[in-house]
Formats: sequence, C-alpha cells, structure tokens
Amino acid sequence: MKKHTFLFFIAALAATPVLSAQDTLTVNNPSKVTVVSTPKSQQVEIFGSEEDPNYYFTTSIEAGPNAVVRTRERLSQGGLDFSVPLFGTDDACKGTRKPYGEVDLAIEFGFGITFPNKIDDAAYSPMRQAWGLDFTMGILNAEYHPWGGKSNIYMKFGLEDKSFKIRGDQRYVKGDDGVLGFAPYEGTPKWSALRIFSWNLSAGYYQHIDDGFGIFVEPVLNFNTGSRIKTKWYDANDKKVKEKVKFGKQNLITYEIMGGINIYGVKIYAKYNPCNLIDKDFGPDFATWSIGIIL
Repeated sequence: MKKHTFLFFIAALAATPVLSAQDTLTVNNPSKVTVVSTPKSQQVEIFGSEEDPNYYFTTSIEAGPNAVVRTRERLSQGGLDFSVPLFGTDDACKGTRKPYGEVDLAIEFGFGITFPNKIDDAAYSPMRQAWGLDFTMGILNAEYHPWGGKSNIYMKFGLEDKSFKIRGDQRYVKGDDGVLGFAPYEGTPKWSALRIFSWNLSAGYYQHIDDGFGIFVEPVLNFNTGSRIKTKWYDANDKKVKEKVKFGKQNLITYEIMGGINIYGVKIYAKYNPCNLIDKDFGPDFATWSIGIIL
C-alpha cells in the first residue's frame, strides 16, 4: 500500500510543471483560479484549461521579512467597444490602490428612442406624439482611477444624431421666415422627421458593484452644429419621394443628464435634456427624453 501511495505522489509531481524564477506559465481558459493571500504567504491554484479540463496547478510564495509580494488585478467593464490606448496606461498599477489613468480611442455605438417631453403650443400639436432614433457614437475616452480599478471618473468625446418623427397627414416645413411649420402631404404620407446633429463632451463617474455589473452617471454637453428636415411620401404613381431641407435654427449649446447601469459591457441608459433644442423664435419650446443601450 505504501509503495502504491509513493508511486502516485511521484506521478503527481511529474505532471505538475516546475517553474524557475524566469519561467512563464500560460493556461488558456482556466475553469477556475483561486488566490489565497495571508500576511506570510500567497497561494495560487489553477483548475482546468482549454486543452485539459482536469488540469491542476498550484504555487505558493512565502513572504519572509525581506520578501515583496505584488498582486495585480484588472477589473474590466467588458463590452463590445473597440479600444486603442493612446497614452497614460500604467498596467503595473491596475488592481492596486495606486491611482492611474489612460486615454483611449474607444468606438462605442448607442441606439435609443427619443421623444419630446411636453409641447404646450397648439401650433405644434403634430409633434406631441413625435418620436425617433437617438444615435450616438463615442470616439475618445479618458479615464482616471483614483482608488485603483473598481471605480473611475472619465471624460468622453463623441457625436449624436437625434430625430423627431411625426406621422399622420402633416409634415414638417420650413417657412420663408425660417420658422418651423407644418403642411399637408402632396401624396400618400409616410413620415416626416426633424433631425439635429451634435458633437458632445461628457464627464461621468462609474462605480463597479459586482462581477460584470456597475452603475454610472454622466452629464453631457452638446454642441448642436446642424439640423434638417427629412420627409418621405408616395406620389400619385405610388413612387417614393424623399425631401431634405436644411433647417439650421437649433440652439448651439444644450446639456443632458444621463445615467444607467452597465451589465457586462452593455450600458442601459436614460437621458434627459431640459434645454430647448430649437431657437425659441423659430420653433416650439420642449425638453426631451431618451432611453436606449450603448455597446
């Protein structure tokens, strides 16, 4: 019996890699990794691998009076975004309490539904049931982690295209004096939309709560650089007609308050714009709501 136990022990040692101080062990897709830290030691256990589900590896580091044990951890927010580091990345600090920052090219796409909050002016009653697509794209992202990896403050730069579609027998028109108005279709109506294009700059705070889950709040400053009217209908021959008119009467600067949750990199947001998007001399006074997701 003792002989069989000894042979099993020798076989287990032979199957376990022995690492020198210069060796690097790479395990692809382990099923579980356990790190146990005490004041005197740190033990790492790896269970399973992509090649062998029964793989097992363990190593222990004894922390003597002069030993230094460094632990690093990167808590990723996940996601489908494309990120290219530009400068400021300090991998050695991630997972510690030492602050670090980074600036990335981070392409994020957002899609949502937007609609006016309230329009009291009866002259603009066709817009009271308006709704449309709120499309956003993040371009540049700067993060600062003052307490390590779990929470961070950030700034983003991107763009937004917001539309307000109306349906029925009225369409948007731009009067000779530049004022937004409505007129009957010259055929069978489809829809008419007022679209506003913006560049935006935002600053926010993200709080990591649990694995793959966090919350964020993000004020957004919009620089509205263009607006247009786009209308579609069918003529008497049932041919689709498209009409595009530059409106150009939007307010230059507005702001929004956005907040939401992050679930494995997919952000679900709600956004409120208390500002009037259209110059008060050329259109209705209304705030807007948007709800959607950012990938």
